[in-house]
Amino acid sequence: MIKIEKATINDAYDYAKILNQSWKDTYHEYISIDHINNEFNIENLVKAFPTIINSKNELCMIKYKGKNIGILQIGIPEDVYKSDMQDYGEILSLHIKKEYCGRGFGTLAIDFATNRLKQLGFKHLCVWVKKQNYKAINFYKSKGFVETNYSCEETIDGAPSFVMEKNNI
Repeated sequence: MIKIEKATINDAYDYAKILNQSWKDTYHEYISIDHINNEFNIENLVKAFPTIINSKNELCMIKYKGKNIGILQIGIPEDVYKSDMQDYGEILSLHIKKEYCGRGFGTLAIDFATNRLKQLGFKHLCVWVKKQNYKAINFYKSKGFVETNYSCEETIDGAPSFVMEKNNI
């Protein structure tokens, strides 16, 4: 059985491991492993976890048969890319362990995020996606997201990103 639940302090290590490994699995071809290990250092993520779960955004753990298999973070957009974003909620992070991808867990996470952000009063969704992450781009398109012209070419990790939006949730 799958559950998506608000993260607790006990989820710190699983969160850090999932985030670190997901970045390695997804981006290793165009972001160095050294950069990923530095940016998503497991010890540092565990130490920062109390701040992360107590932020204005919501961090949830995706659980299958009682095990943490993914993370979902939603809330207020971190990057304001246009003048009126009052009605926009953002999927800040969605990572699922590689061995659980392609089994419908991402779809359930998107449905959960959409419903939760709608409950919070948001009317539109946005998500930043790496331009080279074709799997994610196609996934979000299949869920009703469309590509926008908002992009960031110069990034710390050297991998350009752009925004996808889903309107009228």
